Amino acid sequence: MTMPTLSPRGRRSVWLRQFLIQGCWNFEGMQNVGFAYAILPALRELYSGRPEEALKAVKRHLEFFNTHPAMGGVILGAAVRHEERVAAGEADPRAIGAFKVGLMGSLGAIGDAFFWGALRPVASAAGAILALVHPLAGIAVLLVLYNATHLPVRFRGFRAGMEGQEGAVAWLRKAELNVKTEDRKMMAAILGGAYAGAFLGRHAVLGGTGLHAVALFLIAAAAVHLFTVLFRKAVSPSELISFLLLVGVLILWQ
Repeated sequence: MTMPTLSPRGRRSVWLRQFLIQGCWNFEGMQNVGFAYAILPALRELYSGRPEEALKAVKRHLEFFNTHPAMGGVILGAAVRHEERVAAGEADPRAIGAFKVGLMGSLGAIGDAFFWGALRPVASAAGAILALVHPLAGIAVLLVLYNATHLPVRFRGFRAGMEGQEGAVAWLRKAELNVKTEDRKMMAAILGGAYAGAFLGRHAVLGGTGLHAVALFLIAAAAVHLFTVLFRKAVSPSELISFLLLVGVLILWQ
């Protein structure tokens, strides 16, 4: 049997549906319903005219699944590629579940560290600095910086997965997300310091007195010491930024 390949329209549908992979998150199967929904256009096309096999394929993808949503595209693309081979009778359908289980844990850990622990703090700190100029500029910079990396990862990861399991693994090696994670964390720390300096410098100038400036300097030094201690205790940068946002809201409340 000639191996069926998914049409460009089917690929677009699957790629777009990956953004809803957490749309029906549940405690029993985590993202299983979202994954099955995302791959459904491919299953309809590959098993056209074979409803029993299509139903079995849907049930295969309703098994437990949980990974970082932005990294799910890699597994989704590889699963579509594997379903193409299963539909042609060239592969064992049970191998799909083993492949998903083997990758979802490691990709979840990589995605959490890169997106939640590094990229989001960088975008948030840059947005906070630009928000001193104009609030809308801060929101725009946050969204642009985050999605300038987030969307290409989803696109390239899905495309690599469509090349097969070997293509997915090769892309993950080439992407070097672990190295980029450390770079982003360093950048987040620098931008956080720049934000503190810009914020305090601005208010010191507005205050106008030398005593006011000294007081702000001492507060800034105490804040740097506090955050250094918290970082050494492995407190999440996201939690620290959330704390800073709360403090900022309370300061600006009046």
